[in-house]
Amino acid sequence: MVCGPVCCHALEGCVGCGAGGGAEGCGKRECCRERHSEGCWQCTEFPCGKGFFGDAAWRGLNVGCVQMVKEMGKTGFGRLVLERLKKGFDYGYLRYQTPEQIEAILRGNADIPREDPDITRGRG
Repeated sequence: MVCGPVCCHALEGCVGCGAGGGAEGCGKRECCRERHSEGCWQCTEFPCGKGFFGDAAWRGLNVGCVQMVKEMGKTGFGRLVLERLKKGFDYGYLRYQTPEQIEAILRGNADIPREDPDITRGRG
């Protein structure tokens, strides 16, 4: 459910990366399966630089979500994501956010961004 904000499989009752859930070819899924872990929150190397963790645009979203799972547990995080994001949004707008900004957004302490960060950063 860490991928809840971005993975359609998570919203469909995903069994988790380590159990073979999620999208084929997902780097997180493959890493979890190799390590026999349920998710990144169980990894001693978190946060690493693999996959989206190594991408500056997506690192904050990924690290923020995993930190929240470590704090709240999968079920609590899943409930929070479904409640907060039930109206839908463009998850691409969460690019370039810090882990702290992601937590504030998901907890309802900050608004969900509604602008493309590439445009607001002068890259669009």
